[in-house]
Amino acid sequence: MERTLPRRKILRYCLADIAKGLFNGMIGNYLLYFFQPTVKSGLPALLPQGRLFGFLTVMALVTGLGKIVDAVTDPLVAGLSDKCTHPDGRRMPFLRWAAVPYALSVLLIFYAPFETGSAANAVWVGAFLVAYYAAYTFFFIPRNALVPEIIPDSKARVGYYGISTAFFMGSSSFMYAATLFVNLLKGAGLSPLWAWRAVFTGFAAIGLTCVLLSATAFREKDYVRGSAKPTEGLLRACRTVLQNRNFVCFTLGDLFSYVSMAFFQTAMLYYITLLLNVPESQSFLVMLAAIAVALCLFPFVVSFSRRHGKKPLLVAASVVFTAVFALIYVGDRIAALAAGHTLWLGLAMGLVVAFPFAAINILPQSVLSDIIQQDSLEHGVNREGFFSAAKTFLEKIASALAMVVVSSVLAVGAAQGESVGLAGVKLTGIYAGVFSLLSLVFFTRYNEKKVTACIEARSGRREP
Repeated sequence: MERTLPRRKILRYCLADIAKGLFNGMIGNYLLYFFQPTVKSGLPALLPQGRLFGFLTVMALVTGLGKIVDAVTDPLVAGLSDKCTHPDGRRMPFLRWAAVPYALSVLLIFYAPFETGSAANAVWVGAFLVAYYAAYTFFFIPRNALVPEIIPDSKARVGYYGISTAFFMGSSSFMYAATLFVNLLKGAGLSPLWAWRAVFTGFAAIGLTCVLLSATAFREKDYVRGSAKPTEGLLRACRTVLQNRNFVCFTLGDLFSYVSMAFFQTAMLYYITLLLNVPESQSFLVMLAAIAVALCLFPFVVSFSRRHGKKPLLVAASVVFTAVFALIYVGDRIAALAAGHTLWLGLAMGLVVAFPFAAINILPQSVLSDIIQQDSLEHGVNREGFFSAAKTFLEKIASALAMVVVSSVLAVGAAQGESVGLAGVKLTGIYAGVFSLLSLVFFTRYNEKKVTACIEARSGRREP
């Protein structure tokens, strides 16, 4: 039996992160922009634009409920994966089954077929959002749970997550360039609606190819050492996972960090075009600058974390993000002072957020793998699926919270006939800054030294 996963197979396994970056970008960066459009965008209002209970937009309700309903599938998929007895392994069969639904459902979200302002479009979008999130769960919970099994060395895993995140953020940069491709298609005569749909179709095709290649990257049983399947029930397994203090502290920090990141990704195009007055046709330059610099910082993040640990970088990233959100609240005043140079101001913002992008995208999954390995060594049971599910569940709740709050807050101060107001865009900075500050508090509570020492001691060796 082979013991070391070859680099070429690691690279192929990481191709799923290209799809993840594309699809997350479609949902995180453009879902609200597409369905809660501004006059500048030229997009039709496909969903009803009224508010429920006086403050909750239809888009907020659709996205929030979709994520909350989907989140309950996480522990169910984790249990199925951890206890799976498929002859091809516990994890890879899930990837092969979920690959096509994952790519197809994200595309169909944007093909709501009914007339403008129809409630039926809201039902369509909500249904395919649930399908997309469910397919994501069936693909990525088993996939992430497999990593500690195929790469048991905690320091080697940092390198894996560096590659994984490079693929993710590299594909995200292409997603940020969607506005460039849309403008080219509009210039060729397509309507704004079909220009966006054409771009999303292209990204979905690329993503589908990547997830299929990842799901067939290797035979799981060639590389997974003997692992003990958990025998306890779902509730007891979840309780055991939540009794791990370091897991709880780290996951809460990651939760709040994820919320603040979701705020930034969801509202970033508004920050650039409305707050800083950068033309939509140039907005992709700001996004590409952030991604490009973040990619350049990857070697530093990987090297530093191997020598000094992951916690210091996560704490520093939270500090920088908190400061950025504080500046967003006064961004329009800063833009007024930089009249005529707003593109440079946008590029400066992109450069500043590059470090948090790099650290927050690489390190959390690596930290989780360390915690999973510690738990397996201490208890003799492999609960990778449950740990991954608990983290993913909280991320989905966080993303749902961000979607609901961002969509509703953006509407504050909106003019008649518009769904986004300048005051609302500024307020998102305050909300996100509070969440980023909370992430800082919980990251400082995570005891990385204890986790690392346990792995080294129980493994019977010092890691290189």
